[in-house]
Amino acid sequence: MVDSQPAPPDPQQQPTSIRNQRLLEIFERSLYASTKTLTFSKLSQCYPYVAEHGAAGLREAMNQAMRFWETSSTREFYAILEERNVARKLRELDALIEEARERKAKSEKGEIEGSERQVFVENLTPEDLVRAHLTPINLAEAERLEKRIQEAQASNKKLLHEVTAQEREIDDLFCSIKKSLDDLASASTESEALPAKRDMFASIDEINGLVRM
Repeated sequence: MVDSQPAPPDPQQQPTSIRNQRLLEIFERSLYASTKTLTFSKLSQCYPYVAEHGAAGLREAMNQAMRFWETSSTREFYAILEERNVARKLRELDALIEEARERKAKSEKGEIEGSERQVFVENLTPEDLVRAHLTPINLAEAERLEKRIQEAQASNKKLLHEVTAQEREIDDLFCSIKKSLDDLASASTESEALPAKRDMFASIDEINGLVRM
């Protein structure tokens, strides 16, 4: 059966990159080592009758299987490389490493100043190390305290709203009581202005006497 799938790309045609080249070399060595694990001697132990009466055919079948396995493994390997953009990412990694080396060399020579200057651990003082260790802890604690302050402010705002509402209710109640007291005082004054009950009865008797005459 003829394999209609395209052949794997030539490793030499891959973009040049130190790590990409090393990756391809490791794959080639691993594939070569894997194919060497299957020998005709081991295969003969699995098929002793065929090995005894048809060794040439068994050997050819083994070679075909090995070629198919090498081809399919290589094709899948390069398909994964292309799908994940491994070559491009390894080139970018090489560029970053080279840039880091250049920055380190310039920093050691004093060619980089200010915040852009690279800091090396071996050059830090004990105070710097302690400060670097405590800084994230202090920042986390400051963030926690800031959150508690915001919660306290929200709680105080809610309490202030409740107190204001209660003060308004107290003012309304006070006004209502004051009005009731004023009405009571007014009613008391009016009752004092009326004639006494005895005088009222005397006046009524006098009026009745005049009517009967």
